[in-house]
Amino acid sequence: MRVVLVNPGSEEVYGMGGNCSFPMGLGYIAAVLEKIHEVFIIDVLAEGLTLETFAERISVLAPEIVGITSDTISFQRAIDMAQKIKEIKNDIIVVIGGAHTNAFIDYPLQYNCFDVAVYGEGERTIVELLEKISEGLSFETVKGIAFRQDGRTVVNSPRELIEDLNSLPFPARHLFSMSKYNLGSGSMLDVLPVFTVNTSRGCPYRCRFCSNNKAFGKKYRSRNAQNVVDEIEMLQRDYGAKGIYFREDLFTLQSQRVIEICKEIRRRKIEVKWECECRVNTVSEKMLLSMKESGCEVVWFGVESGSQRVLNYIQKDITLDQVRKAFELCSKIGLRAGASFLIGLPGETLEDIEQTVSFASELKPRLEFAWFNIYVGLPISPLYEHVRKNRLYSKDIGHGILIIQTAEFDRSMLESLQKRANRKVNFWKHRKKLIRRAICEIRNGTINRRKIFKGINQLLLSRGV
Repeated sequence: MRVVLVNPGSEEVYGMGGNCSFPMGLGYIAAVLEKIHEVFIIDVLAEGLTLETFAERISVLAPEIVGITSDTISFQRAIDMAQKIKEIKNDIIVVIGGAHTNAFIDYPLQYNCFDVAVYGEGERTIVELLEKISEGLSFETVKGIAFRQDGRTVVNSPRELIEDLNSLPFPARHLFSMSKYNLGSGSMLDVLPVFTVNTSRGCPYRCRFCSNNKAFGKKYRSRNAQNVVDEIEMLQRDYGAKGIYFREDLFTLQSQRVIEICKEIRRRKIEVKWECECRVNTVSEKMLLSMKESGCEVVWFGVESGSQRVLNYIQKDITLDQVRKAFELCSKIGLRAGASFLIGLPGETLEDIEQTVSFASELKPRLEFAWFNIYVGLPISPLYEHVRKNRLYSKDIGHGILIIQTAEFDRSMLESLQKRANRKVNFWKHRKKLIRRAICEIRNGTINRRKIFKGINQLLLSRGV
């Protein structure tokens, strides 16, 4: 069968979306399908397509199946594209998946442009679904989907999680126009290109603001060192990768696995710089030292708040002392450490936000860079349910995205606090980061005048100019 997989992308709205990064989930889906079907990719944002040029591509490719991935922010664009597909040929079966479907399993099916919704981990589900479609059989036995039958929506039972992640093929990057992606987005490495790699799924922690376990569950599953380093070697050989970003919920949960990955990198004499995301209560001096020796330069910690009361409220299950210790260890070993913070959480006070900014300042100079993110209600975490139930928002901007407002603050106030936090904590760090990135891009021949002016503008904004 001829299958087209679509990433609609999203315009930036309220500080969300607009990021042209590689769609890892779609890459895995493409990888399992290309073994059986003829697969094509359309990444609307990366390729700069309009709705009209997207329709032209669909007409030329003439697929039997179109699979669209969508988070909540991009869901309206997914609807627009699915409707356009049906206008071209109503017989094309349109399958919707991604984060928004995981949040609201049967929600997409209120739109007639979608025929089937896939929820949970999609690799096994999509293969079985397309097998049923190609054979003209019913969907009733396919786990992990919702579909229409006799005018009503049927939600099948969930599919079991994939236990052996080593059994999955690497994402089918060769089907994508990799040059179109920002291969370094969010990275603090001073090399390009930087490729994202996922080595695990699932998180056993219980943060109230997070909904990732809706797709991947709470059970932690991971790829082994051999499999992970095989992918790094492939990325260097086929794409000239100079940096790797292990961008996932919890790279460092299993200390021995991380050390084995580091040993394997050294054993194969691979020269690569890399960074990862982790929790402050899952790192040790032994692990961090092994990471440093294998090429790790940057670690990101989800700190979220400088108020212990707020950390307890959102069930982060860490302490401020653990944060301090983690940053001290990174400084001692020579790893650059970044932190992400959330401001505007329901239940937070202005005093709590001030404590967060003060705590971030306290972490300097061990703190390389801090992201101060404004909390936005995205389906369907426990905190989101609390926000909706208690109507702690000023606006629903569509498909369940809630702009927070409490008795303590509104969006405008939070944006002012965010700017002030960046000015106080990040200005000199931001300048250093921009200079490092500019030097890196000059070396790689990828910098242009537009990027230089954009960097200067960002720097001025960070000062509140």
